[in-house]
Amino acid sequence: MKEEWCRLCMEEITNQQSLFEFLRQDSLLCGACRHELTVLNKTVKLNGIKLHIAYVYNDFLENMIFQYKEGLDTALRDVFFHDIMKKINAKFRHYTIVLLPSSEEKTIERGFHPVKDMLHACRLKTIEPFYKTCNHKQSLQSFENRKNISQVIKMKPDIVLPKTRLLLVDDVVTSGNTLLCAYDLLQEHRYKIEALALCANPRFVESCEKKDLKRKGMFSIL
Repeated sequence: MKEEWCRLCMEEITNQQSLFEFLRQDSLLCGACRHELTVLNKTVKLNGIKLHIAYVYNDFLENMIFQYKEGLDTALRDVFFHDIMKKINAKFRHYTIVLLPSSEEKTIERGFHPVKDMLHACRLKTIEPFYKTCNHKQSLQSFENRKNISQVIKMKPDIVLPKTRLLLVDDVVTSGNTLLCAYDLLQEHRYKIEALALCANPRFVESCEKKDLKRKGMFSIL
């Protein structure tokens, strides 16, 4: 059913919509809010991992993610991956999604796992093989401390990984260290591993560009 109101600002969904957006009739954000998103649609190599990134992490996305996570605005959960969900289901249909850990304390406080809920409409199977040893927010750490993430993220001792390809999924990539830590913990897995991020910090993207690692993305719908 076509949305009548923007999930974020509650204006009419047709507010400042382009003709393309109007004809698609499946938007969850009005045109004004959608235009605040900075599409990246790039694939980079992160120490051997193919990382697909949909958007640039800008002030608009930062505020929307904060409203969702800390403001507990769960009506936003469908918004984040909405425009690329069909691509995810098609491109990665033979993969199992691997969620990065949220601290147990924050999950209990919120009542939900943010990224897991963002992906609730995804048809792929999801597993949670990791846990955090403490309530550690990577984006608040110094550059040097971010490298110590391997002391925070651990593999659950009783986890059995599926015999499928794996897709590591995160909402925000700041330095890439969390993804690299998760990838290292999965090194004994014999199947292909890739990663998907909703958005990435502009400085991270710039560093990839300097290393000539940026490639055309897969999300042509954006």
